[in-house]
Amino acid sequence: MNLRSRVAERAVALRRFCEREGYNTRVAMFVDLSRHSGRNRFVVWDMVRNVPMFTCPVSHGSGSHRSHVRSAYARLSNEDGTHLSSEGRALVAERYEGRYGVAYRLDGLDATNSNIRSRCIVLHGWEHTTSFPIFPFATVGSFGCPVLSRRMMAKVDVILQTEKSVVIDIFK
Repeated sequence: MNLRSRVAERAVALRRFCEREGYNTRVAMFVDLSRHSGRNRFVVWDMVRNVPMFTCPVSHGSGSHRSHVRSAYARLSNEDGTHLSSEGRALVAERYEGRYGVAYRLDGLDATNSNIRSRCIVLHGWEHTTSFPIFPFATVGSFGCPVLSRRMMAKVDVILQTEKSVVIDIFK
């Protein structure tokens, strides 16, 4: 199944969840970690029209023993110190300026990512992450954060400054 189809299916369930919990029902973000990191797998989704607004590659956690090593497929953990990405829905919380520029804290909404804030897993941009697919090559890894290129993070930032209570669904 292709990225658009996988996200479209998940978007229906996520919209119901967001309606029930009082989160944003217009825009959501998705990260399909089952896909190779050199492919588009981050999606900003228009939940009203049920279509992608845009897609791009996104880095994932590379593990504590291989910081910033290029690994094509994500391993998952909710444990501190693993430097692995966490699976599940998270609320995109407050915006701040950090070491990598504009970033957004994330609050885990599922048992599989309940430690995401205490692990300092945030959505941010980085100069070493690509804006375009580079398959068969892998994107650079992170310490567990979903990391976009600076260019794509700027696009996401524009959306997140307007849309509040946006949920990001990271799945495999």
